Amino acid sequence: MKPSSFQTTIENQFDYICKRAIEDERKNYFKHLSRISKHEVSFSNTDDYLVNQFSTIDNYSSDLQIFTWNDFNFGVESDLLCGALRKLTDKKRNIVLLYYFMDMSDTEIAELLKLNRSTVYRHRTSGLAFIKKFMEEHTE
Repeated sequence: MKPSSFQTTIENQFDYICKRAIEDERKNYFKHLSRISKHEVSFSNTDDYLVNQFSTIDNYSSDLQIFTWNDFNFGVESDLLCGALRKLTDKKRNIVLLYYFMDMSDTEIAELLKLNRSTVYRHRTSGLAFIKKFMEEHTE
């Protein structure tokens, strides 16, 4: 039996509405993808620097090598730096530790150690020069 022209018209209208709905949904999906691509980056496309910003590293006191002066404890993580600090004289090591780990100025260190400020400066700069030389020699 052949469908009537009214039934064919209804089927064509329904077909058109379905195709139109699918096409609109496709356009909305691509707009959505476009908006996402402007604000999001695929995890596989991120560089190590960005990934490392979201990672954490546990630090334990057992990983540090401790230097002590009076009641102050200084924890140093780098084995190379620890080796260089151990080679320094006690006075130079204490000055370097107080300057860099306690953020003390040369004047404050001079008052604490009962030295001249220029002496503290001289010991600190020569100690740093020694550390630099030591680390350059042992990293090659």
